[in-house]
Amino acid sequence: MNYLDQLRKDFNNRVSFREKLPGIMQLVAPLYHEDGDMMDIFLQPIMDPNGQTRIRVSDYGMTLMRLSYSYEVDTPNKERILEKILNENQVSESNGNLYLDASPDGLYPAVMQLAQTSAKISNMRLYKREVIQSMFYELLDEYIQTRLKAFHPTAKVYPIPARDDLEVDYRFDLAIPVLLFAVKDEAKARLTTISCLEFRNANMRFKSFVVHDNFDDLARKDRNRITSVADKQFISLENFQDNAQRVFALEAQR
Repeated sequence: MNYLDQLRKDFNNRVSFREKLPGIMQLVAPLYHEDGDMMDIFLQPIMDPNGQTRIRVSDYGMTLMRLSYSYEVDTPNKERILEKILNENQVSESNGNLYLDASPDGLYPAVMQLAQTSAKISNMRLYKREVIQSMFYELLDEYIQTRLKAFHPTAKVYPIPARDDLEVDYRFDLAIPVLLFAVKDEAKARLTTISCLEFRNANMRFKSFVVHDNFDDLARKDRNRITSVADKQFISLENFQDNAQRVFALEAQR
């Protein structure tokens, strides 16, 4: 039984194949996008480095092309989101082509895996905020460790050694030390407020910077409290990325 017959059997004979180019078959299967269009999935036998036959399951760039009609992957954040989706689903990308390789007897799960990935990418615009929220600390750390490295960041510091409950996300060793807090939710906003007040009571010399995941998501009282103690706030990660280098350069000159 060849790999096409096996795949047809795995789909209960509900699929067919069209030869698009010599050696490349398009799968016609009941796998659809939300608007009812059939997913574009192609099959091509290849040889792996060990000389074993593998089947490359790919979309020949159709998923990203389809996405581009309504949503451009045109910022570093969007690129990271796309990369996260691909990595989580173990799908590779090359020049826009999404693909994964499978053994002939493992073709069915590979097809379903690519179809699931294609659906997630096609809907990136719908859950972009959710993905960004889940990566807030990761994206912030990456930005600080690359773009703000010249300002000597130190992660996870305890300005009052005896108070391990007052952790600061980052300290920047400038003429006046900058303590930076990453605030994703109301609990972290309240801890940040308490920490700044305790550091002031200890007569520490510092400036407090706050990077919010989304300032507007905080309750009004939490917004007021943190505003009363913070020297500088960035209302979102994007706002921080757009302005941090300029702000820190000015601080370094003081």
